[in-house]
Formats: sequence, structure tokens, C-alpha cells
Amino acid sequence: MAKKPSTSKTATSKTASKKPVQKATTTKSPPRKPTQSKKTKKPMDNLGILKNSPYLKQLVKSQTSKKDLTLKELFERNKLSDKEEKMDIVLSGQYQEALDLIYEADASNLYPILVGPPGIGKTTLCRYYAQSRAEITGNDSFEWITFDESTKPAHLVGSFNPATTIQKGFSFEAFNPGPLIKAMLNGGLFLANEVNRATEYTQNSLLEPLEEKTLSIPHIGRIKASNGFFFIGAMNPSELVGTHRLGEALKDRFNVWIELDYPDKKTEMKIIKHNNPYYKVDESTLEKIYLIINRTRTHHQVQTPASLRSGIALARLTGVEQKKSNKEPNKILGELASRVLFGAIQTKPGVKVNDVIKSIISQVVGSA
Repeated sequence: MAKKPSTSKTATSKTASKKPVQKATTTKSPPRKPTQSKKTKKPMDNLGILKNSPYLKQLVKSQTSKKDLTLKELFERNKLSDKEEKMDIVLSGQYQEALDLIYEADASNLYPILVGPPGIGKTTLCRYYAQSRAEITGNDSFEWITFDESTKPAHLVGSFNPATTIQKGFSFEAFNPGPLIKAMLNGGLFLANEVNRATEYTQNSLLEPLEEKTLSIPHIGRIKASNGFFFIGAMNPSELVGTHRLGEALKDRFNVWIELDYPDKKTEMKIIKHNNPYYKVDESTLEKIYLIINRTRTHHQVQTPASLRSGIALARLTGVEQKKSNKEPNKILGELASRVLFGAIQTKPGVKVNDVIKSIISQVVGSA
């Protein structure tokens, strides 16, 4: 009977000594700590977004090397860098076909004109062609002017410097040549951008260089274009506000008419991606961006739809907002689309822009 209590004592003491060891091992490694750290993904604030912007980083980097330069030195440096800049564009669908036609027109000594709505890349395509042509011919002379109501023949031909004219008379030293004269003398490329925004008076100043490849300079004489001179026109559809009728005589000087429209879905999505290298959006968001922009082109109450630029703007803003916000992607897209489209589209008389935008957004992403 005396042995029993001693055995029970040792049994309880053994179990008691084991329990604290087990507790120590369990408290050492808590099971849910790693999953908690994954959950807390802190969105960036506006300051962080701005500090990390690749566009501003490039600016800061260039400013460190340009700190002590004069304004003239900065001008010269930027002018050179702009000339050396290599253009990279999306060439597929209608753009490749248009580029091929420009090559063929140039080789045939014919003058082409590109016709299409604003913002589809007519000017960009011409600039890319000028660069490609320079690589082939070795002549990088490229001049261009965007026409409007106020453009006068003197803006193309050039003008006399009043101070120098008083000293030296109407001589070549007093003459400041315009872009058309420069292109003709250098045997280069001239782009008449938005040519149908010019008045008929200004349009008529293009007849002689396009027909005879000559141009008269008041008080100096008549010059003939050097070999290689090439002229490209670009214009918006005649029904757009601010355009003039292209005179029959000028119309007849353009031999190759290249019609461009809003690109197909595949090409437009490629262009948006290409122009948004820093703030990537996923494929489904990109598709919704395209659908929103495309709906403005088919909506019965929209007079002037959104261009490619609106799609690029929406993609960039969406990419930035996703970095700084935990909102649902559709919510982000809906809110930003209303900001981008408000000034990008023009509705028919009597129709409110906001009503059309809300209708388009709700069709694509639901109510924002």
C-alpha cells in the first residue's frame, strides 16, 4: 500500500515535465505569419508614383548632365538628339500597305496624299518614311508644315529680314528661306500636313512646285527643285470642321490617294501596347479599353469619335492607377474613361457628352 502513492507521484511528475517542452515547441513557429505578410500589399501614393515615373527619371538624368549649359547649348544639343532619334512604329494592316504605296509613288516620281480622320498616325507614318528614305538615299532633308487658316504662301516660301534688307536690299543674304524652298533646294522630302485646312489662296502656291518643280521667290528669281525632291500631302476628311474644299487644280496634282481609317482591333491594340511601355495593363483590361474607344466610333449619337491617342492615354492612366489603388480594375477603368473621353469625343447637337460616355462605359464594364 505504501508503494502505490510513490509510483503515482513519479507518473504525474513525468507527464508534467513533458508538457512544458511541447508548449515551447509550438510557440516557437506560429503557422500563419507568412500569409499575413503577403496580404499587406501597400499601394503607392502620388508622391511615390511621381518619384518612380520613368518619364521623370529620364528628365532628372538628362538635367544632371545639362546643369551648367546655356540655353543656346541646350537648344543645339536637343536639336541634334531629335535628328538622331530612331523612330519605331507598329507596321501592320493598313499602315504597311500605305507605306508600300508611298515607296512606290516616290520611285515613280508621283505625289501621294494620305486621307483619314485625326489621330490615326498619318504624320507619324510620313515621319517614319522620311527616316527610312534618308537611310536609303543618304539625304536626310525633311521639312514639313501643318496648315491652317492663317498659313500664308510666305510661310512656305520664306521672307526677307527687314533689318538686313535695309542694309543689303532684297538680296539672298536678307532672305530667310521657308520649309518648302529648303526641301526643294536640298532635293528632300516635304510634308504638307492637313493641307485642306489652308485657304484656296495658300493652296494655289503649291501648284507650281507640284507641276513644274519650280518656285518663284520675289525679288530673287525662280528656283528649280534638285533631284530627289518629293512631296507628300496629308488631309482630314472634308466633312470635318475647319477644313476647306481642296481646289480641283491642286487635287489633280496628287496622283496617289491613300485612304486610312481607324485600324482593325489587332493593330490598334498593338499600337496601344507599343505606346505604353512602362505602365503595363493585362490583356483583358486592354481589350476593354479598345471596346470603349471603338464604341465611340459606332455610337449613333457621336459626331467625332475618340482617336488612337485616347486609347493610349487610357492605358497609361489605368496602369498608373493600378499601382496606387486597390480598387477593382473595372471600377478604375470606368472612372478614368469618363475623364479621357470627355474632351476626346464630340456628340451630335442636343446630346450631352456625359450621357453618351456613361452609356458606353456601362455597356463595357458596368456602372463605374
